[in-house]
Amino acid sequence: MINIFKLSTIELEALSTYRDVLETGSNFPKNFWVQEKDTNGIKTRCSIITRYCLETLEGLSPNDLPTLNLKQIKEKLVNWRLSGMIQLNFNNDILAILKNAYPNEFRDRILTEWMWSKHGLWENDNYIIEAVKVMVKREGITHVRDIPLLDWKKRLQKHGIYNVLSRFNWSIYELFNFVYPGKFHPADFRYKVKWSSDQSLENAFYYMHKIFKNKNLELDDILLLNTSAFRKLGLAAMLVTVFESSTFKAKEYYLYRTIGDKENRKELQNEIKAAKKRHFDENMIKRLSKVAQGKFIYNLHSNNVLYGYVKRHAKLRNMSIEEFIASYGFIYKSAAQDKKNISRETLWELRKKGMTYVEIAKELDSNPTTISQLCDRYFGGDPLIPRPISDYITVQEVMNKYHVDHKTVMKVVLENGFENHTTIRFRYLNKHEIEPAMEKYIQESKHHKFMVKRYAK
Repeated sequence: MINIFKLSTIELEALSTYRDVLETGSNFPKNFWVQEKDTNGIKTRCSIITRYCLETLEGLSPNDLPTLNLKQIKEKLVNWRLSGMIQLNFNNDILAILKNAYPNEFRDRILTEWMWSKHGLWENDNYIIEAVKVMVKREGITHVRDIPLLDWKKRLQKHGIYNVLSRFNWSIYELFNFVYPGKFHPADFRYKVKWSSDQSLENAFYYMHKIFKNKNLELDDILLLNTSAFRKLGLAAMLVTVFESSTFKAKEYYLYRTIGDKENRKELQNEIKAAKKRHFDENMIKRLSKVAQGKFIYNLHSNNVLYGYVKRHAKLRNMSIEEFIASYGFIYKSAAQDKKNISRETLWELRKKGMTYVEIAKELDSNPTTISQLCDRYFGGDPLIPRPISDYITVQEVMNKYHVDHKTVMKVVLENGFENHTTIRFRYLNKHEIEPAMEKYIQESKHHKFMVKRYAK
């Protein structure tokens, strides 16, 4: 609103005259408008009277003005008896009147000339460029390459400049190509791509190349694309319209820029077969690596899914499982073959040395499962387990029975030189030796009695 305390003398006099005209219904004094007709720069009287008319009499703020077109603003000025100013000082140029009344707002681009172009024809190129760039900035776009990602029809309507498309045959691409020359391709704006046009193949190639590049697809990845993959990449409409739903035709055009060429089709078929084989081999190596120990694969039967998969493909190639696995750089160790080559005495000697099943398997170039099965066959289990097992007791069982700790049990064993059998999982002690010794310890040990009494509470 106008603050009369900040107005100059000329502005106050102009307002006083204008109020007299409105209140008395008389005309403006003679030559009132002529005084500023040839003035360069801001016409002070016209400026303050225009602002008073729009802000005080009509109740419009500067931000409200773009909601009105120039014709509506002119009607309001004429209704408040400012037709003389419009004709004599501005030659019916309403935009010039606004720029004269609000120079600071136009300088700071709070108000811009293009805000009134949206109510009519967009004839000024600079207005179009500024309007579009302001819209892009308000939408939070910081990189030009991100512009095609949005639906600009809705955003043009949102910002009230949709009719700017009328100058560009309603084409989003032509609009942005005008504002950012050479930055885009028609296929960038997917919803405006004419797949049925004369340039549909060129657009399809460009769009596929753009998508493949953004997704970092290599040649093998492209060769292996199926219909579902094209759909996931957003290429379904192109595939149906341009290539008759044929992924093979799409690949041929993308790689060779031809459709239906016999030599290219034959070469493409061979490349696809080779890519499928490479993909299969890579997948097979990954699956075998998960169950391999180094370069060896043991006990493949325990993985039914992988075993069936390997067996099926080995049969398709007329190969044994060992040969099939060997073709991928692994060695398959079959338990059936290993059992024939490992004797009872060999196992016994190695186990007596304290070697675990895994260590024995490495020593004999076998696998732990085979060693475990052979021990079950030859010895009924671990060779180091004393027999009959009913005459022996584990350390844990002694601890539970007599309420002593592991250290105490082993102290009694070592002091008396009792039998001490260490297996893979347990330590076995002779019942006839350890039980009398533990009963004697319980009766004589004051420390044990104290601890039992203490924790019994």
